[in-house]
Amino acid sequence: MASHYFGAILLNVTSLQLAIVNLKTHQDVTRVTSNVALGENIYSHEPIPYSTVMEAADALKGFLQQLKDYDVTHFKLWGSNALSTAVNANLVADQLFVRTGMHVHWLSTGEEAYYRNIAVAEQTNGYLYFNKKPTVLLSLTSGNTNVSLFKHGQYEFSRNMKLGPLRIEDVLHDLQATAPNPVEVLADYINHVVEDFSRFMAFKDKKHRVVLIGAGPVNQFFMAPQEELQEISVKKFSQFAKMVRESSDQYLMDYLKLDDQRVQMVLPETLLIARLLEFVEADSITLTRANVLDGLLINATLKRAKRRPYLKQVITAATNFSDRYRVDPAHRDIVTGFALHLFDQLKPIHQLPERDRLLLHVAALDHDVGEFIDDDEHYVHSEYILSQVELIGLSTEEIQTIASVSRYHSSQTPTNHPEAFNLLPPKKRIEIAKLAAILRIADALDDDGLQKIKKISVSIQDPKLIITAESDDEIALNRWVFNSKAKFFSEVYGLIPVLKQRRLHK
Repeated sequence: MASHYFGAILLNVTSLQLAIVNLKTHQDVTRVTSNVALGENIYSHEPIPYSTVMEAADALKGFLQQLKDYDVTHFKLWGSNALSTAVNANLVADQLFVRTGMHVHWLSTGEEAYYRNIAVAEQTNGYLYFNKKPTVLLSLTSGNTNVSLFKHGQYEFSRNMKLGPLRIEDVLHDLQATAPNPVEVLADYINHVVEDFSRFMAFKDKKHRVVLIGAGPVNQFFMAPQEELQEISVKKFSQFAKMVRESSDQYLMDYLKLDDQRVQMVLPETLLIARLLEFVEADSITLTRANVLDGLLINATLKRAKRRPYLKQVITAATNFSDRYRVDPAHRDIVTGFALHLFDQLKPIHQLPERDRLLLHVAALDHDVGEFIDDDEHYVHSEYILSQVELIGLSTEEIQTIASVSRYHSSQTPTNHPEAFNLLPPKKRIEIAKLAAILRIADALDDDGLQKIKKISVSIQDPKLIITAESDDEIALNRWVFNSKAKFFSEVYGLIPVLKQRRLHK
């Protein structure tokens, strides 16, 4: 049994991919691609045909045989976010499970951005390659484009735009039947979408290095087969774009060695990239072959080594999100510190996985975003806002967990709001209740928002949880709120929280 081998399978819109990696050496063992196009018509809101699903199932059976040949027992199947939007995505996943025994784990756009980013990070020595200049990662998928900004090698923010080559190709197909000059109209359409998108992304720097991810035809033109990174000038790309606009499909098929399906996306992709380079004011371009599958493999190797160097991107994104909604940073940061300290001290009691610490961290940072709408029942608004957001590195299910924990941090609890809560699976209800109970106590310790309590110590003295607060100030309000929120904590953990005060200067 090859216990140090891991297999990752990814269902994309235009292909299925298998990669096997040696987790000890971090080296690829094999890679296989099947050109089954599951999602050719998803942007036309058409279901994935049954015949195509059967082709995909056969391809997956071939992948399973490959895994067996290499004696790989640890593997996982993911599906791209684009495929998850198909009108019959859940039925497709079920049919694939019935025929292969594998569950499809749908990726969120935030997860896809995260995996692409860490793939680039490993290529560039942990982003050190970007230290000298602000860098924008432009990641293209069939229907989406992600823009991530890095400064001094550190992640700053990212946003997702619902515009990609296949989505644009559908628009071009319609325009060719109706518009006298379809290319010009398409360029105007792309410009309009990018202009709308740009209103929410203000770049402070004037010039950026751009790392272009997922630009297949551009890579095909400029990169040698074994190259992983290649720098080109903006001028060279402009010359390439001019050639694409002026060439026939047949010429591009011969010159770029593309089939008749892939060539249809060359013009839309090139027009989109050209507009994005203009938008971010690119002064150099780095091409890369890094992709989501690479990131999934890297994440598996880091997980085995118990290393998580890139999770700080999630925290940065959550902090920036709270800033956007004008959350009080002093209250946010002190509550976050209390919540994480409580989580760590209560490990023997809650027995939650380490990943839940990250979810609690995000919930603590963002639990008050609803105050941007209204202080009254702000927790309801927080839940709604958070349930709609895409945060880098987090799955859709994790986002919903964070939203629920944020809802129950204040006056409302799952006990007095059972309708929606009871619809969740029992295991998920317990997870949310445990995290919410911790956040409620942490929030109560700074209920007045004045940071009177700077530090706490925690001691489990069954049946009591003793929390000692260091403060020379009067904390009567915080104590009153603490006692009112302690009841739910007791229901969840079977411990009675008791707040004690230690004065530093008597």
